[in-house]
Amino acid sequence: MTLPKFRDDLQVEANYSINQATEMVGKTVKSVQIGFQKTGAKVHQTEMLIITFTDDTQLAISTGSNVGNIMSQIQRSDSDKLKPADFHVDLDLTWKR
Repeated sequence: MTLPKFRDDLQVEANYSINQATEMVGKTVKSVQIGFQKTGAKVHQTEMLIITFTDDTQLAISTGSNVGNIMSQIQRSDSDKLKPADFHVDLDLTWKR
């Protein structure tokens, strides 16, 4: 299986949590937990993983999206204007140090 390719037309902004991924460099993985994040009833299903490193730091990676914005647009009867590119998914990185 081949890995996905990076898009050249989009740039990662400084405030995106994905930037924290570089803090994994040089660490050794002790364990990985996988599952689904506990969320409220109005939030989409969210996959999550927690990586524990040998220095006992942990990194949680989960998904986020703009689905709330999309739902608002649908409720305003603008659904005929929606395009697949209007939907955005991101990774949410949270460190426990």
